[in-house]
Amino acid sequence: MDYATAWFYFSAFLLGMYLAFDGFDLGIGTLLAFIKNQRDRDVLVNTIAPVWDGNEVWFITWGAGIFAMWPALYATLFSTFYLAVWLLAFLFIFRAVGFEFRNKNKDLWDKLFALVSALIPLVIGVIVGNLVMGIPIDAKGFHGSLLTLFRPYPLIVGLFVLFAVTWHGANWGAYKTTGKLQETMRKYAFTFWVLTVVFLLLTVIGMKIWAPLRFERLMTPLGLFLTVVILVAGLLDGYLIKKGVDKLAFYISWLAFPLVVGLIYYTMYPYWVISTTDPNFKLSIHDLAASPLTLQAVLGVSVILAVIIMTYTLYVYKMFGGKVTEAEGYY
Repeated sequence: MDYATAWFYFSAFLLGMYLAFDGFDLGIGTLLAFIKNQRDRDVLVNTIAPVWDGNEVWFITWGAGIFAMWPALYATLFSTFYLAVWLLAFLFIFRAVGFEFRNKNKDLWDKLFALVSALIPLVIGVIVGNLVMGIPIDAKGFHGSLLTLFRPYPLIVGLFVLFAVTWHGANWGAYKTTGKLQETMRKYAFTFWVLTVVFLLLTVIGMKIWAPLRFERLMTPLGLFLTVVILVAGLLDGYLIKKGVDKLAFYISWLAFPLVVGLIYYTMYPYWVISTTDPNFKLSIHDLAASPLTLQAVLGVSVILAVIIMTYTLYVYKMFGGKVTEAEGYY
């Protein structure tokens, strides 16, 4: 395996870890819109209070890796998704502001926090959906606007990511809470599990219609194997939610994210960018990669950093393990 390919799949690992860890934070934030009782909202916020900002380190590491390893891709993505990336950056900033300022007016800031928490995975999914489907781009640049990115297939992928993180967040909520709130979280977990499964199937069907090049990779033996594993894991999670096996249900939804991201990366290999207007215009991971020496050197350093991040993350989760009640936290 060459270093460009190794970095490609390592970036899949980083993005998968981000969605696995920060996904349930976003899910909890989204679920605040459905919870009317203020004490219950406080408890849910306290389940993510010690870890939410640390979970974002995975996303920062992923973005830095893309910039270092594929500078030409970084330039291409910023010219294509300029407004979408700035929108995403604004949402991340506003999310942090909403979290810290909710003491000033909990009802208002909880609603804003829920809105931002829902928009972040939606926008991430839309950007991923455009990369899978292809974008109207050629040697002269991107031919479109922000609205061009919100086509049917990217919206399907965006809703899939939104429903998936909300399902994941509800699993976390059921795992970390007790009593009536725990039962409520189980109900939401099952509801959003159903929506996630439905939109996963729509994502696969849409790939066949709108992204045939990616669908060909999906139909290879490895692609089909990963798809079956994801579907089986998803069905098992629905059964565990119904049985109230909250801890295992959360672990399975956690594992689903790196598996799904890995599958999407596999279908995209070796092309980061494909054009919907010029079938001959494709940008592969090798075309856009930095020098071999850079790829080799930074890969080793990044793997070490990933181990450090994972060690720190697991330590924090161990320190703040156990159930959360309304008497705890800094809300």
